[in-house]
Amino acid sequence: MTNTRTGNDFRGADHMTGRLFGDRPISRPEDDAFGLSSFADALATSLLQMSPQDGLVVSIEGPWGAGKSSAIALAMRTVMLRVLNGVGEGREEIERLSDVDLQERWIKLAKRRQTHIVRFNPWNFSGQENLVRAFFSELSSQLQIEPESWRTRQMSRIAGYLPAVGGSVATGGALVAGAPLWGIAAAAGAVGRALGEMGQKAFSKDASLEIAKKNLAGVLKTSGQRVIVVIDDLDRLMPTEMRAVFSLVKSLGDLPNVLYLLSFDDAIVHKALSQTAEKIDSEFLEKIVQVSLKLPPPWRSELHQLLSLRLNAIIGDASPADENRWRRMMTGAIDPYLETPRDVTRLVNSIQVIWPNVKGDVDLTDLIGITTLQLFDQKVYDLVRDEIETITYAEYQYEDDDEFGKRMEPSMARNPEAAKEAMTIMFPRLSKVWKSFSGDNAVYLLQKEQRRISTKEYHRNYFVFGRDPRMLMRSEIDSLLVASNPSSVLGATIRRLETDISGAPSRIATLLGQLVEAVYARPLLSPAFVCALLDNADHLIRREDEVWDMFVTHNDQRISNIIKLGLEKLEAGVRAEILSIMVGYESGLQTRAAVVEEDAARHGLFGSKPSHESERLFFANTIGQAAVAIRDQVAAACTSGLVWQTPTPARLIAAWRRMAGNATVKAWTEAVIADGDHVADFANALPSRVYQTGGDGSKIIWTFERARYAEILDTEALLDRLTGLADADAGASEALDRLREAELRARD
Repeated sequence: MTNTRTGNDFRGADHMTGRLFGDRPISRPEDDAFGLSSFADALATSLLQMSPQDGLVVSIEGPWGAGKSSAIALAMRTVMLRVLNGVGEGREEIERLSDVDLQERWIKLAKRRQTHIVRFNPWNFSGQENLVRAFFSELSSQLQIEPESWRTRQMSRIAGYLPAVGGSVATGGALVAGAPLWGIAAAAGAVGRALGEMGQKAFSKDASLEIAKKNLAGVLKTSGQRVIVVIDDLDRLMPTEMRAVFSLVKSLGDLPNVLYLLSFDDAIVHKALSQTAEKIDSEFLEKIVQVSLKLPPPWRSELHQLLSLRLNAIIGDASPADENRWRRMMTGAIDPYLETPRDVTRLVNSIQVIWPNVKGDVDLTDLIGITTLQLFDQKVYDLVRDEIETITYAEYQYEDDDEFGKRMEPSMARNPEAAKEAMTIMFPRLSKVWKSFSGDNAVYLLQKEQRRISTKEYHRNYFVFGRDPRMLMRSEIDSLLVASNPSSVLGATIRRLETDISGAPSRIATLLGQLVEAVYARPLLSPAFVCALLDNADHLIRREDEVWDMFVTHNDQRISNIIKLGLEKLEAGVRAEILSIMVGYESGLQTRAAVVEEDAARHGLFGSKPSHESERLFFANTIGQAAVAIRDQVAAACTSGLVWQTPTPARLIAAWRRMAGNATVKAWTEAVIADGDHVADFANALPSRVYQTGGDGSKIIWTFERARYAEILDTEALLDRLTGLADADAGASEALDRLREAELRARD
């Protein structure tokens, strides 16, 4: 599936879309995507050249959706064009006519032609006798053209003998509402006159239908006219109705110069007839149908071309995130289910309805894959839907991989091999447990950015006929990242989402996670957006927005990840510009220190073990200078007391310790204890969070271990100072109690 279309190609796609998405038969060769025109042309030639003195029954057989109705429509248009050309109409001029205009010309020239087309629709009638009467009435009405003549009055008397079943039979009119235009036929004057002159004699009140048939046969035999009777979609009838129609054709199939053109799926018809009260063997149809034509199946390449054409017309400039993955899905999982043009139409129509609601927020390969299962392998789709939270770990529960793999086997599938391939491509977890090579190795963050069905964040988009309302649309995320004034736009978005307290995870945590996904996959991080993050960083870090998953995450990590992962996609020049912001910006010191210190550590600065150069974001000389500048800013914040205004002072103190060394920080802690003004703030910053999950649920426990701070802190001196201040300072008293409780918990 590609999107490299020219303007003409795209207009062609729209033209095809308008005509075919409704699964309507085509009637013009230029709309034929499956080579039906050559079959229809040959059929038209045979229908016009055969001389069936005793009548003839021809069947067009093929599965539902294979194009039988289109083949008939194409053939009937060809018949009309050839007949009209034969009575003097210019071929080029009539070929340009629309179906409506061609039909008007066909009726207008009825007196000059000797071929007539009658579409008989048996759906409106029940019972053998009603079908026979309806057929005679239809044939009579279609062969009458002079509405005010004596012959018309005779045909009205015929219609009186043949009762109007269900109010549908009326002289001179079409029997079936909504039938294709070519189905309304009119006869030449010879037949009209002949039938009119024989009206009273052949169809008197006392005459039987058998006599009517005999006299009609005589008129048809001597008239020199040819009548083509089309009965389409016989396989859509109930079994008893099928039998009635075939019995009708059997009883009337020998009318001279009448050719019956039937269409049906022979497998469905044989099965249906065998299930009636009086079972009918396969020879029954052979006695009725003299010529059986099998509709040629479409080539796979033609189905692929139609699918691609129609999908491209729907999705516009969208394309699969991973072309190789799409090809594997198409070849191994979608193609096996597409056997007829109708299968393509069903699939594309479903995508056409779903796509506007999820555009940009689903993976195209996954959407088409899961929709294919929904349409053509419902039991497998139900299995995936019922187990989706287990497959994606949205609802985590331990289960042995082998047992899980056995439980997810699509053994009930209509096409087990194709179903399993689809599941393997969509879900890396299943690919792993089934030891398949069809999956890919995309990291989870990339799967999220592509909005895949395999992610717990986005799988709902494939099952709720729209987007998960708790997630921002991709277009909204992109608008934030490219806004001309990102700081105010981001701030407004944060304030809006903060009012939604509907549940976990918070909308803010979700927003930051989606920003991480976006900048990880595409070079969207700009210097302006980095400033916007820093402007809002302290507020967001104080919110925390903890998410308990495989491990607990907070906003400080999410913000740092937006910057660090976003930098990886940028050119060196843009990275350098952002590094300058990291050093010189006034806001977001905690975030700036985290980003700069981590890359400095990758370079081996401050005693760290260096990482591979491919993991480094900045050049060695620039990151070294930036790290020294940040170290000095953190030191200034600590010595001035501004550190206590930051969201998490302990993180900045720890970063300063790593960059400046234990001795420098120890001297500062001694000064803080001696001064006493911020000793309570210092004590409150020391306990660490420990996350516990057990029978009594998930909870946070604050602990304090002296050994962790032994090189920078005299804990006894701190406790003594707090004790001395406790009587006069409630804050110091609370800090002392909290620190002691945390130390006790650490020992438990």
